[in-house]
Amino acid sequence: MCTLAGAALACLPAQAQLLGGAGAAGSVVTTEQVRAELVAQAPDGVSPGKTVWVGLQITHKPEWHTYWKNAGDSGLPTQLQWTLPDGVTAGDIQWPLPRKIPIGTLANYGYKDTVLLPVPLTISPQFKPALLSDTLTVTLDAAWLVCKTECIPEEGRFTLQIPTRSSTAGHGAAFDAAWRAAPTALAPAPGNSLAIDGRAIRLAVHGLPAEWQGRSLAFFPETPEVIETAADWQQSWDGAVWTARVPLSPQRSNSPQVMPVVLAL
Repeated sequence: MCTLAGAALACLPAQAQLLGGAGAAGSVVTTEQVRAELVAQAPDGVSPGKTVWVGLQITHKPEWHTYWKNAGDSGLPTQLQWTLPDGVTAGDIQWPLPRKIPIGTLANYGYKDTVLLPVPLTISPQFKPALLSDTLTVTLDAAWLVCKTECIPEEGRFTLQIPTRSSTAGHGAAFDAAWRAAPTALAPAPGNSLAIDGRAIRLAVHGLPAEWQGRSLAFFPETPEVIETAADWQQSWDGAVWTARVPLSPQRSNSPQVMPVVLAL
């Protein structure tokens, strides 16, 4: 999968009732639509200079979905707000590749089944565990919109104690899968372009993996409200150069100077 930024390419309702109670501040929140769990990956413990990974793992009931960073024609991306000790800083969500989800005449970008949204925690020299404690306490306030044909806003508070002197690696396979599903960077190549062409945007992309050539690619813009998400669009290969023409949204409210996009097989 790949991310295109301008001419440079990087390859890549009512409040829901939380069963079990968000106020319990455990690591799991369950609703009628999802099971959400705060998980961690710290195989070498927690110490200054190391990166610890945490993430919200959402398991959806059949036919329900939550959203990517660009939700598409409707919906909202999952929001994560962290409460951390001094000396610990949370990075951005490393969003895995979404899927395109048709909803009537619309289309959304999001996740079904199980998805893990990983976030890196940077541990600085200023971090000191609490007195008489050998754990890092991580608190997360999360909000997500879960939809089928109807949509329900849900939220939960999660707390996790990560041992500082021992390994936390019980969800290693889930983190590995999420990292593999995240876009990776491809060096900019001469001739890459993204431009408005009438009522569409036209892309030309060089330098994609050789095994992609001649195959149909999926296209996910990170910037919302630019393209007509549910519309048909054209793509083709000219040797090693991939080109596409994607209709602009007639109601578009965004005309960014730089528009990252994700390409994937």
